[in-house]
Parts: sequence; C-alpha cells; structure tokens
Amino acid sequence: MRPSSKRVAAVVILCSGSLIAASCGGSDDDSSGRTSYVLEDLPEDEFLPVESESSVADDMLSSQMPSQSTTSLGTSELEVPSEPDFRMPLTGRPLVSSGEIPNRPALAVKIPNNRKAMPQTGLNEADIVFEQIINDGVTRFVAVFHSQGSDPVGPIRSGRAQDVDILTNLDSPLFAWSGGNDGVTGVVNNSSLVSLNYVRGFTDAYYRRDGRGGAPHNLYSSTDTLWGFAPEDFAVPPQLFAYMLDGETAVGDRATSIEVELDSIRVRWDYDSAAGQYLRFQYGEPHMSELSGQVWADNIVVLLVDYQRSPFDWKSPEAQTVGKGPALIFTDGVVRAGVWQRSSTADMWNLYTDETLSEPIGLSDGRTWVELPRNDSENVRYVS
Repeated sequence: MRPSSKRVAAVVILCSGSLIAASCGGSDDDSSGRTSYVLEDLPEDEFLPVESESSVADDMLSSQMPSQSTTSLGTSELEVPSEPDFRMPLTGRPLVSSGEIPNRPALAVKIPNNRKAMPQTGLNEADIVFEQIINDGVTRFVAVFHSQGSDPVGPIRSGRAQDVDILTNLDSPLFAWSGGNDGVTGVVNNSSLVSLNYVRGFTDAYYRRDGRGGAPHNLYSSTDTLWGFAPEDFAVPPQLFAYMLDGETAVGDRATSIEVELDSIRVRWDYDSAAGQYLRFQYGEPHMSELSGQVWADNIVVLLVDYQRSPFDWKSPEAQTVGKGPALIFTDGVVRAGVWQRSSTADMWNLYTDETLSEPIGLSDGRTWVELPRNDSENVRYVS
C-alpha cells in the first residue's frame, strides 16, 4: 500500500568521495515540470515506506508464520510476500521449475547506436541491454540474450575494454563483436568472455545485409547461430539483479517521463501505464526496432558512473563499473533513488536505498535497460 505521507523526489550524487541524499521538491522544479537535484540532507528512512499501524500488525503476524505465504485472519487472508522457488536468471520471471531455464550461456552482442545502423534488431528480445558511451560522444549497446533469441541480430560492431568489466559477472558469456584494436582484443582474449570475434576466426557466424547503411553498419548474425559456438563446459548465467518478492510493489515518487543525456545522445523513456512498460525515444522521435516496434523495457536502471580514458585508445572513454555511485531505479512508473555497488567485476549489480548498503532495492521481473551516463546529476531528469 502506498504511504499516505508526503514523498520527496530524491537522488543521490557523488560529492567529495561520499554520497549525500538530495531533495528535489519545492523551488528545484523548473517550469517544464522536470525534476532537478539540489543538495540537501534527508533522513535515511526517506526512501522507505511509512510504517502504519496496519503494517506493524502485518509484520508481527508474518514473523509468526515463517513457513506460510498466507494465513487466515478472521474471515480474510493476509498475503505475505515470498520469494519464488525459481526465477529466470536475467529477467527475474518466477518459474515453476528449474527445467524452464534455457540450458545455454548468456550471449552478449555489441550493437551500434547511430542513424546508419537503425533500425536495429534484437533490442526488444534481449533480457538486459547496457548503453555505454564510446568515442565521438555516441553510445553503443551491449544486448544480453538468454531467455529468448533474435534472428537476425545486429548490426554488430566492435568492442571496447569496458565490455569486459560490464560482462564478467555473467559467468563466461559468449561475446559477439566485430573486432577491436590489438589492446582491446588482448583484454577480451585474456578475460572469461568467450570471444566470437568476426575478424579472428568466426567469420562463418556472420553475414552482410544490403541496404543497411553500408559497411561497417551491415554485419549481422542470429542468436541461434552464435549459441552454436558455446563450449561444452558453458555455464547458465547467474542472476544479476535483486527482484521484488511476489506480492511486493515498488514504492517511490511518480515518474512518467525520464530524460538521460549520454554525451551527444539524448534519450527519453515514457512510461506506458496500460502496458506497464517504458518506451524509448531518441533524436526526438520513437526509437523503433526492425522486428518488434518501439524499443521498450520493464525497468530502467540509471547508474551514474565515472569515465576514464581507455589505456588502449585515448579517444575511447571507459566506464568505471566497480565501486559504488548514485543510481536511479525506474519501475512501474515510480522512481527510487539509491546507490549501486560492486566490489569486483564478478559481483552482481547491487542496488541499495543509501550509502549504508543495508536496504536493497529490487526490480520488477521483466526486461531491464541499464543506462550508464557520466556521473553528473544533471544528466538525469524526470517528470513526475
């Protein structure tokens, strides 16, 4: 149940090595209705549901029923959120049995994001998509497939050293890419990623399509073809995010439109309440996929990260995705401000309400899009 007390739109930003909660009410709103962020102290429980008398009673009752999901209370039943026995690893979808999980590794595909490459294929079929800044101030996608595939998938472009840090926690995923400079190729080859490099021995997995803006924007494959190169000792991917329990709902400030700036790329996500999904806009127009209409996601996770120059190409920015930083999590039309944290590249993406790292934030089950803008609070805005 949504608390009746006033909620405060909030975001955390990195300041002098520490995170400070930031209030976004009052005079911080501009005339367009967008919310910007001003430093101001907030109590730690500002991001948590207000505890009413009924919720206290619910907690007392649930603590007495450790092995039950529901209990009779007079003539009514009290539902207690519970963790399903099985989930699809990369979408969190509850499952009846582990046999429903596809017996294959995660497959990460590098897909460009520029007008000559559009419309792309596979962005709506991937379980998780990461959007990263690359050279020339544009972005590139890392589309991660497991629960379903796409035929065709692409266009497929070159990799970056930052891909290794982002993907290592998938437990030796297949990595489909069109190559890279010697430094990047060495980093990928020495990582746990299974390299399916177009220019280094896997040309049979790819083909060119006409009318796609010309090379290098016309290289394609299919996920089934790429999965065919999985090694015999492959691993099914682990879960990357925490998800809300069965019966839980996201509690936060209403956010119906999200704007994210990734250097020269301006992205907007609008929440479609009827579908329960976020729809993507780019270049001021709907971002369309070739196979399945407008690009969409169930969760938008914005991780503000520092970028450094790549040691292998001074023109290439490299996202620093180990450590911690501010995060905004958009689920079910609401926003929750918090902190992302990873101690190593092998860790899952941990999301918490604040810097104490004591209260985790769970996503809705479904497809997740991870935005990686530079660590500046001005790069993320939302309309309530």
